[in-house]
Amino acid sequence: MNKLIRIWNQNRGKIIITALVVVFFFIIIRALNSVAKKSIEKKNNNTNTAWVEEEQIPDKSILTGQKVNTETTKTNVSVIEEFVNSCNENNIDKAYNLLTDDCKETLFKTKEKFIENYYNLIFTEGRTTKIENYKNSSKTNTYKVTFYGNVLGSGDASAKNSKKDYITVEKESGKLNINSLITTNEINKKTEQNGIEVTVAKQEIYIDYEIYKINVKNNTNKEICMDTKKSTKSVYAVGSDNVKYTAFTNEISSSLYEIIAYGSRTYNLKINKKYNASIRTKKITFTDIVEDYEKYKNGNVQERLKLEVEW
Repeated sequence: MNKLIRIWNQNRGKIIITALVVVFFFIIIRALNSVAKKSIEKKNNNTNTAWVEEEQIPDKSILTGQKVNTETTKTNVSVIEEFVNSCNENNIDKAYNLLTDDCKETLFKTKEKFIENYYNLIFTEGRTTKIENYKNSSKTNTYKVTFYGNVLGSGDASAKNSKKDYITVEKESGKLNINSLITTNEINKKTEQNGIEVTVAKQEIYIDYEIYKINVKNNTNKEICMDTKKSTKSVYAVGSDNVKYTAFTNEISSSLYEIIAYGSRTYNLKINKKYNASIRTKKITFTDIVEDYEKYKNGNVQERLKLEVEW
């Protein structure tokens, strides 16, 4: 013990300095380790955040895997969210003004129609959304939008209270086609045969079907019938893939098919063709036109007239 005290007394300065140096280096090492740890954590957090953000951006089609430019996707998602938020806030004017002119003209000619046929059906409560890229073309990007109920209020994000729509962003205007409407096109092509003139005026493309505005003029002195409804395949469209897409002829009243001498009719013809940006419809064919409908009703068998409108 005396020996240790003597050593301490003889080397007190050196021992204190050595101890201070050791403590100093220990503190430095701890500090450097802490800085390194925080740097790694920050890097990992940034990586995770970037990964999550990229995963949340719906820039890839859930059908084809086709990718859309990230900035374009962010812009599209932003306008869809603006529309939804406007509806949630009951700002009808703002929501209505985000629709394209074609969408308004085709589906919602007035704000009252928009409220009655869309807003009141979907926004029965506050909605959150899941937005997924669905299909894309050179002029449009279409998104599958699932509207969920008030998750904050109920804690329930299940499908039982959900609604679904396909919302399309028009690239040129940056505005929306809703209610599954993809786009509309003016066709205005006509064919006349045996005094019967048929015009395909307008095309409306929806996610699951197409609708055509058909104008028929009967320039003969006999009543005609555009379709007897004896076959579900008598009226069809032909796509650029040369596939025949049948019409839902039974959805049209028989009275619209029957046209008096020198009379005319306008009706909408629905075609069973799902939206595909790479396959366009190029003509509509009518194969069951009766040229003298009065004789037909009296049991007179007649050869049917076939008429095609191509564009």
